[in-house]
Amino acid sequence: PLSAPRSVYICISSREFPANCAKGGKSLDEFSASTMVPTMDSVLAQMHDLLLPWWVEICFLIFFPLGYCFIYLDLSGKGRSKKGAQGAGRGALGTAAESRAEKVRKTMEEEMAAGNAPAAIKAWRQVQMKVASNVATLRLAVQALAAVSPSTMVEEIVGHLETHASWLCNTKSAVTLLDAAAHIHNAKLMEELHTALRDHLAIPPTHQVYEALLGGNAVDGNEQRVDELVAEIRSTGQTVTARGYSLIIKGFLHRGMLAVALRYVKAMRNQGFYVPPFAVGLLGRVAVDQGKAKEILEELVEAEVPLSTEVLVILVEDAFRRGDLPQANRAEAAARSSGMETLPAFAYDPLLKLNVSEGNLHALELFAEMQKAGHRIGEGLCVRLLQRAAEAKFLRFAEEVTRYCKSKNQMTVSLYTTLMKVYSTSGLYNKACDLYTEIKELGLVPDSTMYGCLMRFAAECGRTELSQELSQQVPELDIQNYMSLIRGAGRDKDVDRAFSVFGRLKDSGAKVDMAAYNCVLDVCASAGALSRGRALMNEMRTRFGPLDIITYNTMMKGVCAAGDSKGAWKLLEEIQGQGLKPNDVTYNCMVNAAVTNGTFRQAWEVIEAMEASGVKVDHYTVSIMMKALKRYGGPREVERILKLLDDAGLDVCSEEVLLSSVIEACIRLRQIKRLQGLCVAYEKSGIRPSQHTYGSLIKAYNTLRRLDRCRDLWREMVEDRGMEPNDIVLGCMLDAMVCNERVMDGVALFRQWKDKTGANMILYSTMIKGFAGSGRAKEAMEMWREMKAEGLTLNTVVYNALIDAQARLGQMDEVAVLWESMASDGITPDSITHSTMVKGYCVKGDMDKAFEVFRNMQKSGLATECIVYNTILDGCVKRDEMKMADMVLEDLKKNQVTPSNFTLGILVKMYGRRRQLDKAFQVVEELPKEWGFEANAQVKTCLMSACISNKALSRALELFEEIKLASSTIDSKAFGVLLSGCVRAGQIQQAVGLVEQAYGLNGNKRLLAHNDNILADNLGSLMRAISSKGLLETVGMPLLA
Repeated sequence: PLSAPRSVYICISSREFPANCAKGGKSLDEFSASTMVPTMDSVLAQMHDLLLPWWVEICFLIFFPLGYCFIYLDLSGKGRSKKGAQGAGRGALGTAAESRAEKVRKTMEEEMAAGNAPAAIKAWRQVQMKVASNVATLRLAVQALAAVSPSTMVEEIVGHLETHASWLCNTKSAVTLLDAAAHIHNAKLMEELHTALRDHLAIPPTHQVYEALLGGNAVDGNEQRVDELVAEIRSTGQTVTARGYSLIIKGFLHRGMLAVALRYVKAMRNQGFYVPPFAVGLLGRVAVDQGKAKEILEELVEAEVPLSTEVLVILVEDAFRRGDLPQANRAEAAARSSGMETLPAFAYDPLLKLNVSEGNLHALELFAEMQKAGHRIGEGLCVRLLQRAAEAKFLRFAEEVTRYCKSKNQMTVSLYTTLMKVYSTSGLYNKACDLYTEIKELGLVPDSTMYGCLMRFAAECGRTELSQELSQQVPELDIQNYMSLIRGAGRDKDVDRAFSVFGRLKDSGAKVDMAAYNCVLDVCASAGALSRGRALMNEMRTRFGPLDIITYNTMMKGVCAAGDSKGAWKLLEEIQGQGLKPNDVTYNCMVNAAVTNGTFRQAWEVIEAMEASGVKVDHYTVSIMMKALKRYGGPREVERILKLLDDAGLDVCSEEVLLSSVIEACIRLRQIKRLQGLCVAYEKSGIRPSQHTYGSLIKAYNTLRRLDRCRDLWREMVEDRGMEPNDIVLGCMLDAMVCNERVMDGVALFRQWKDKTGANMILYSTMIKGFAGSGRAKEAMEMWREMKAEGLTLNTVVYNALIDAQARLGQMDEVAVLWESMASDGITPDSITHSTMVKGYCVKGDMDKAFEVFRNMQKSGLATECIVYNTILDGCVKRDEMKMADMVLEDLKKNQVTPSNFTLGILVKMYGRRRQLDKAFQVVEELPKEWGFEANAQVKTCLMSACISNKALSRALELFEEIKLASSTIDSKAFGVLLSGCVRAGQIQQAVGLVEQAYGLNGNKRLLAHNDNILADNLGSLMRAISSKGLLETVGMPLLA
């Protein structure tokens, strides 16, 4: 109409054309012009132009609502039209029929809720022929019939649908009925109903019908039928829907059929569907219940099923209950890889606890992430985490938690108490006590638990003043507080103070038990006040009657500490006379006393008595005997003590004292194979070492030339666990670096830590020895000047190391400077100092001067050890001064100086150079037997070298076979010597065989130690010889491969 011609508007306006205008002779146009607004035409024209491009959209906006209304009215009247086609529409029933049907539904619901199925089905039967049931009523009818009359259920339901076919014979009714049958877990009725609906009522099985059938059979646990239905669906060209898979998975999981459910999870993923979180969560829960969480996690990861937050929490909580950190971290990694950037709050708790318990650095990342995510970190969680950090000695994490709590002003008495325990478990009692000052500054009031801890820690670290201050601050001392004060007095060996505190305890009215008496008795024992201890025992007998084994053991400790071996045996007889059975503590005290007094034979007598009484040798017994090897290290004793360790069947890694003792013994006795076994056992044990044990382990790996593991242990201690090394552990690490030719790395580490650990002379001498070994005499002198500038008091050990650094290079002028400095510092040169000077003159080639110093040492009585003889003898052999060497050897024998393996090696070299090979073999055979030691690998390598230089390769190879039988590993020097000999003799195949044995090639067992390799020069000589023989392709290339 907007585009109509202007005449239309004229016609519309003509209705207002007045008669007088017509009479007046005015035309219609004139009338329009005079009565309308002058701009009407222009306005209409503008509207026409404006709306013309939008006429399609305007029509859509008008007709879409109209169409929607028509469709709605058509659908709502569909029933009436169908009923009208039969002659009686739904509307003919009227509201009365609908009201009646709704009333029946409500009645059925009430009766079913009350458990009265017969009444429910009766109400349904009364109206089912007259009124078509709605969805809710159909569901109730199935439930009621299945309970009351399952044999007629299908017939009655199908009959009802037939009666109201126009209303109920459709897919919606079929799905409702099948769902109802599935929910009552009666798959048989469901299948019968499905068959009747399909065959009798011709209701086709749509995907909704199949979903109901799949879910019902899965709930019934009928795997075969579910598989058949899936095959049937696929045969019709359809696919199982996502809902169908979900129902299958849910049904089988409700039946606990984990494997089948997992198979359909994978099938669902393969079809490209997203597995719903509820299904994954249920899968995880069932897996945990069946103890298969680990397997299911791997299956889900393999199938690329994203882990839901629910299943992550389920899996990590299960891992936490079982203490399985790898599974927890695996579940976390899987969740993150599936796109879970931030973990749910409930997952952090078990993950943190597990990682902290294992001392895993990942705990730090989790804790930081938890803060960033804004999850609540309460006091309870922090306390629990600190408790686990204490058990794991995880200082770094504990201090991170503390930093967080301090930043939030959340530090409480409970947190401080737990933090103290963290420090105490790591042996940092001073650090635990230092927290008391911080607590007072914050205005916190310690509770009785904290006071008890502080008093105990103060006693452990000997802070007597703090103990006394705390005793005055505690509102009311309990018996444990008094015992802490008594122990503090014991550390100071102050018996009078201990009895004074004990008197206060008695006066306090508290019940004084035997434990308190034993605490005072322990002070008497440790201070050597045995007479007061015996008097206290008499008082205990009067008060408590017969004494227990704890009291006697405490007294035994004092008797043994006093070195009274007879008194110890007498006390043992008294214990047995009282009808008490001595225990491991009793015997270990006696063993320790015997070892301390140097009566090694008596120590073995105690052990024999211990075993005879049925008390097993424990780790303390073995540790004591291992420490004794420092003083009694004869071959027979070594063998006997190692047999004691093996027979005891102890787990060496179960106790740190034992582990450290055995490591130290193995290092000292060069028990390399056993040491390797200890390191392997440690790697598998998962123990959290203390500072002292870290030092022992670093020494062990240093002995095995595993600097990489030494570095790992240092990093674990300092960085991962946040422990501060003491001077002993630092010394072990510096020695490892020096021995592995990383002197400058050692210097950097020394300068980094010396202010914290304290720079003692042992640390300085270690660094100077490193300079000496690497030929850095200049750096050694610079460190000496640094020490002098700092005003440090040097000792003989440091000066000997400094002189050695210069003597190795023959720089005797610098040696003279150091000699003068020793005199000015009031330090008397010892035999090592003179021996080092002899070595310096030998290196310089001034044998006369060397011999002069040697003779002066003999005159002054300093030449009593083999070190100086070895030095002058070695210099003579290297300078080919054989007559002088014979003189030194004669002096060695005449003065009955005990030779060493180094002496033996020099003699082998000497006889080899003299072409006296038989004499070399003779001395290797006789000297060790005469002096009670065993020729080591270096001596045998020297002997092989002597054989080769004397053109006796066959004897060298025979000796090599003997070495193989005696040791599981052979060093690279021995292989290098033999390779050179074989190559020079043209024995190429023999040389190749040696390389194969060294590296475990061609079926051989590797004989070289870990990280040990034959020198490149030796291997290069072999390859050149192979090439010159034209055997590069047949022999050389396979060797390289």
